[in-house]
Amino acid sequence: MGPLIRLETNLTGDRYLSILPDHLHSFMTIVYSDGLGQFQQDNATPHASRVATKWLQEHSSDFRHFHWPPKSPQMNIIEDIRDALLHAVGKRSPPPRTPMDFLTAL
Repeated sequence: MGPLIRLETNLTGDRYLSILPDHLHSFMTIVYSDGLGQFQQDNATPHASRVATKWLQEHSSDFRHFHWPPKSPQMNIIEDIRDALLHAVGKRSPPPRTPMDFLTAL
């Protein structure tokens, strides 16, 4: 698992592109210095944007990018992980009351 990045706004292709070099690339090069790391993401619009796709292609020698078939949420483990996290946080007592409490609980 890589770092959890908190966004204060909606994710766009350009915002996603600003995350990739600072967070994904540094994480993958440290943890998988042999270049054998595999990056997984879903087909959300920002993930499939031209700028993000181009960046991932340019850095394909640093780590592998696992490609999901289009419109295949049933194959996407990311949704299952998100649901499990939200369920676990929802069972906390007391429940998180602020966005920072929620982030801390995650």
